[in-house]
Amino acid sequence: MTPDISFHRGKPTPDAVFTILIPSWNNLPYLRTCVESIRKNSSRTHQIIVHINEGADGSLEWVKQQGLDYSYSATNAGVCYGFNAPGVMATTPYIVLSDDDFYFAPGWDTALLEEIEKAPADSWC
Repeated sequence: MTPDISFHRGKPTPDAVFTILIPSWNNLPYLRTCVESIRKNSSRTHQIIVHINEGADGSLEWVKQQGLDYSYSATNAGVCYGFNAPGVMATTPYIVLSDDDFYFAPGWDTALLEEIEKAPADSWC
């Protein structure tokens, strides 16, 4: 059965390099740390899209307050939908998959983009 998922745009990110997809299931403290690490430790602008499963812990309200793009399911749609559903909102050539308990280290995006640019074009899907 396909879950009922809604899609919502936040603040525009016209110069975004990566789209970062983050599924979250009632894990607000970790989600907050993850998003804050992206904002703090990125050298470029990125589109962050969160998929909120249930959001009974206040994560839905927090994502709205942050102006993030997000998709939402009232029940837990699972991790596969959690990555795939928000992917339709991606606006960049590169997509990064992240769990909500990841921490992005300083310079993560510069290092990743440098490696992508060194590789042949057909090395990436």
